[in-house]
Amino acid sequence: MRKFAYAIALLVAAGDVAAAAARVDFVHGNVTVTGPDGRSQPLVRGAELDNGDTVRTAQGRAQLRFNDGAYVSLQPDSEFAIRDYRFEGKTDGAERGFFALAKGAMRTVSGLIGRVNRDRYQITTPTATIGIRGTGGVIQVRDDGSTLVVGTSGIWSLTTPAGSIDVPAGASGLAPAAADAPPRRTSQAPQAGPPPLILPTAYVQGDQRDAKGNPLISLPPAPPVAPTPVPPEEPTVITGLSALFAHGRTVDQPDVGIDVTGRFNASGQLIQADSGSSIYRLDSGTHADFGTDGILTWGRWIGQVTLPGGVDTYSANQGLHYVIGIPTAVLPTSGVATYTLAGASRPTYLDGSTTPGTFTGSLSVTFGGQASINGQFQAAMPDRTFAWNATGSTFTSDFSLFTTSSSGCASACTIATSGFFAGPSAERAGVAYTIQDTKTAIGAAAFRR
Repeated sequence: MRKFAYAIALLVAAGDVAAAAARVDFVHGNVTVTGPDGRSQPLVRGAELDNGDTVRTAQGRAQLRFNDGAYVSLQPDSEFAIRDYRFEGKTDGAERGFFALAKGAMRTVSGLIGRVNRDRYQITTPTATIGIRGTGGVIQVRDDGSTLVVGTSGIWSLTTPAGSIDVPAGASGLAPAAADAPPRRTSQAPQAGPPPLILPTAYVQGDQRDAKGNPLISLPPAPPVAPTPVPPEEPTVITGLSALFAHGRTVDQPDVGIDVTGRFNASGQLIQADSGSSIYRLDSGTHADFGTDGILTWGRWIGQVTLPGGVDTYSANQGLHYVIGIPTAVLPTSGVATYTLAGASRPTYLDGSTTPGTFTGSLSVTFGGQASINGQFQAAMPDRTFAWNATGSTFTSDFSLFTTSSSGCASACTIATSGFFAGPSAERAGVAYTIQDTKTAIGAAAFRR
């Protein structure tokens, strides 16, 4: 993030008609909220927001979590208003999420409203109306009033009085400041936060010259102007996540984290996860693998990391593998779904004896009183290929699978596969695994319906 282009949020309990529209998950710096009565006050973490509220970030940042599972991450110098929001725990046509971004930049991941009925989810700017068919993206209102949009997943619609275009994931769209100019694709991308400060060139008396170009006054060169220090970006903090970790201290099964607080850098990469008293933190290490789709984020840390049992240092052929995201609050009660691979970390051996491998797989899920899960997976390492089938069932978002068959093992393999469903309607599934053979292989993956 997202900050993070993902961006991510937890679906809150539905059915409370009197519930506020949103809750503040994170505030940094000077941020205020102005109510419908025109009175302003500082915005604090945990505060509730409702229709008619306007948030102004000045040089601060804020993250808002809405009742349908949507979230908005506001960047510095932004003004965001909740114009008309309604969600009563179901998508029956009465739901709506209409917002306004008057200036600045925001990252957003839509919830049930944006995914089920795109006509009921809109963001207006001074020059455009923005809709969504998907999950997330970034919007920026530039100084001239023009609007830049980039989708991180799904498809955005960008509409002005002069026309409308679709903006798919990875592409950018521009609504020009001129009302009669139609929106168009662009190679530009929104920048989350204010533009960098450009210092004017100082006027130096020694630069004065005569008609022949000779200096009029000989002075020592002026000392260089020190650049204005730029404070480090604060991480995006998201609570209520589920996570799975497979790492060097794990020899039996992946670690499972419930009600995790995740910290993400400006690229959307996980840099820390707190699960109760257990802390997973990327210290001086880096991401060897990384991916996100706005609901799930996955990757592999190498270098020095902090784990619940201490500090480890991983080589490029090792790593801490993770998948983290928004758990599904209530599973679907009917239907059959096929999940294909959205992305994965490259599997590694605990001893780092070979280069990382590749992972493929799929899930078939029958939803009912409980979800019945069947998975087919393959981890192809440079020296052998492990393939296994696994099955299980669950009443809740998290699950463990029992291995029914496997191949490629040098001896009798012990394979542990854990997972969780993610997104408001179980649109995603995260999985982590350990394969104990003569060597132990580990990895993590994300699946989508």
